[in-house]
Amino acid sequence: MIKHKRLAYKIPFKLEVVKYAKEHGNRAAERYFGPLPTEKMIRQWRKQEDQLQKADKSKHTFRGHAAKWPQMDIAMKEWITKQRNKGFAVSTKMIIYEAKRIALEKGIHDFTGSPSWCYRFMKRCGLAMHTKTRTAQKMPEEYESKILSFHKFVIDARKRNGFEIGQIGNMDEVPLTFDVPSNRTVDRKGAKTIAVKTSGHEKTHYTVVLSCCADGTKLPPMLIFKRKTFPKEVIPRGVVHVHEKGWMDENGMRVWVEKVWSKRPGGLLKNLPY
Repeated sequence: MIKHKRLAYKIPFKLEVVKYAKEHGNRAAERYFGPLPTEKMIRQWRKQEDQLQKADKSKHTFRGHAAKWPQMDIAMKEWITKQRNKGFAVSTKMIIYEAKRIALEKGIHDFTGSPSWCYRFMKRCGLAMHTKTRTAQKMPEEYESKILSFHKFVIDARKRNGFEIGQIGNMDEVPLTFDVPSNRTVDRKGAKTIAVKTSGHEKTHYTVVLSCCADGTKLPPMLIFKRKTFPKEVIPRGVVHVHEKGWMDENGMRVWVEKVWSKRPGGLLKNLPY
């Protein structure tokens, strides 16, 4: 018995063989295209003709398990298409949440909505996770030597003035926006334009002042909102400041020193060298 090496045939080739076999017969198709595919393979392909016509023409075969809940796949793909047409970002967690809701609605009680189901569903429906590309920020030249120089400066200052390590701090201002739209979304494979709709507040910013001590102590954050007057509403506990442009200025630094830096552990000690 002749052993043939297993080969994978793309669907367009299978359809071409099926067409020839329908006109001239299976054995004639085997002689014309063979020795592979064999007459047995051609018979099988003819039985699968309807499926082959509907299948993705870039694939070789019907790989992967069929969907257990095909109606679920249809409903979910329609929902994702609708969300993307509106410009909304779609995450895998959103897909799982919506799938569970649809399963409950359709009375599918054995549906768990696991992450593995989500990724299999995406593969079946030709969906993939897309992300925006961006250029990474370059580090300044000779940054390593500058870091070492700063470390030496801090060590010398501690020796000279007798600072405790907990009395050395670092503070930085971080501009944030009220809406941070996701830069990742599920969409069909091969999509060229990935648009994501936002609430319109992604450019409305405020400032968060973060600080910590060299011994690892984290200090309370301070928020600076963009407005002229302090809001009349009850503000939750925390350090809040207002500025016309939402920035840190001299008055804001004074507030930070009084309400954050001076409240750190050991911040009110009288015997400190400063």
